[in-house]
Amino acid sequence: MKKRKNMAKSQRIAVGFSISVWYMVLLLIVLISAYSIEIHAENGISIDDRHKYEGMDSPFSRGYEPTIRKNTMTLVVPFLSDAEMEKAQITVGIDFENEDNCPFYYKNYRKQVKLSEDGLYLYRCRVKLKKDRMNGQYPLHLWAEGKEDGEIIRQEFTIYVEITDGIARVGDIAPEEEPAGKGGENLADAMDHYNNSPADEIMPSGEGGQAADLPGSAVDEKNSQPRLIISRNNLQGKALDAGSSATWTVMILNCSSRHAVENVKVSLLTDSKDVVFEKTAWYFEKVAAKAEMELTQSITAVKKALAEPVQVQFQIEYEDAKGNGYTSTEQVKLLVSQPQQAKLVNLSFPEQVYAADTEFLSFQVQNTGLSPVYNVRVQMKAKGLFPQQEVFLGNMEAGTSADGEQKVFVGTLDMDEDGNVLENGGEKYGDTSGEVIFSYENEQGEVTEQRLEIHTVIREAQTLKLDIEEQKPKTNQWWITILFFVFVVLLLVIIWLYLRMKHYRDMGKQT
Repeated sequence: MKKRKNMAKSQRIAVGFSISVWYMVLLLIVLISAYSIEIHAENGISIDDRHKYEGMDSPFSRGYEPTIRKNTMTLVVPFLSDAEMEKAQITVGIDFENEDNCPFYYKNYRKQVKLSEDGLYLYRCRVKLKKDRMNGQYPLHLWAEGKEDGEIIRQEFTIYVEITDGIARVGDIAPEEEPAGKGGENLADAMDHYNNSPADEIMPSGEGGQAADLPGSAVDEKNSQPRLIISRNNLQGKALDAGSSATWTVMILNCSSRHAVENVKVSLLTDSKDVVFEKTAWYFEKVAAKAEMELTQSITAVKKALAEPVQVQFQIEYEDAKGNGYTSTEQVKLLVSQPQQAKLVNLSFPEQVYAADTEFLSFQVQNTGLSPVYNVRVQMKAKGLFPQQEVFLGNMEAGTSADGEQKVFVGTLDMDEDGNVLENGGEKYGDTSGEVIFSYENEQGEVTEQRLEIHTVIREAQTLKLDIEEQKPKTNQWWITILFFVFVVLLLVIIWLYLRMKHYRDMGKQT
């Protein structure tokens, strides 16, 4: 009898030890699932998940979590590259999703990261968190890109960040409380109950001899809602040109590490008329734990689409294994861009010019597209011609034009770019050609150039000889006037005397 009691006691101790080990394994699984990361090692860029660097409490392979203090999250991500990037640098940035309940403030976290002596690109940034943030798991979409031999290499990564210092969601268990078991008992009470129970009660029979789920354990999870979030978006950070089509793939992740979801319906909703979608609904019968649903379709941006983000909403309806229904909403922004269509027209420059003269290059810039252009510039380069400065026209709205001109000093063909005469520089005069460079930028600062050729002939400077004829001095003709007046007076006197003499003669005859 005593021997049987000792055996029963030994069995209870062994079973209790097994249950303790089982709970430790469960706890380890929960801690690991609280923070997960997708690391892609394609296109030569990857994340170093083996080593810990300054600012990290552990490497990524051991569950690295960003540090959160005073509403600020410090993120440290070490990048590796198999390719030799131009200027030994890459560009790293962060994109956000879940606009309604996202705990992060949207800012520009784009940085240029230099290659360190350790052969690593270490990206550090501080992300400001909202004070009223909700607890939960949220994705951060990182992207890294660089150039190798002029070719852009880009890779995207998704990091899931666990927020635990915010506002508890409805149905969540407070950190300081222990999860309740059946009948209101906590985990410690449940363990005492099983340690003091006979062996056949502790190990209920299950299929294959395995223990059934323990009441009140993390396996039960009756009060936890399965979470479905958008994990990947192949157009994240990329713009869709108006008038073009693209294949759009969105991946939705079942965040649960052990529970599947069923009867999943995904509906796409948007108020925009600028983007045409091939599909607006998807159905999945069942999605396993940690599995993804792929939503792929062809989308088209109309030609006159506005250059602005298009808000797209995914409404997800699903059920858990017990038939409980849930609904969640995810937000995605599609970037639509209008291709710039500015051009340089009415270019005019004299067919021949003379050394040491100043001429004018005239032109007109026309923005024939549906979007603005920025930092419009015009400059000229030609041998023997020296423009005073480039013409800066600034920003131009869609459908507008601007006239401009540039002063050009005419030198000689044997001058360098600085205007210095070269020894044995060759001919000084003759044909010369060059180009006019017209450039502008889009909203992302990308530069577009248009180059037009010009031709002219530089002639030797002409010396103008002025032949001035000697002019005879003008004489004063006043004496001629006086003589003419005297002549008229004498003529009148003679006429008067003649008439008077005739009068007296006639009177004498009558007498």
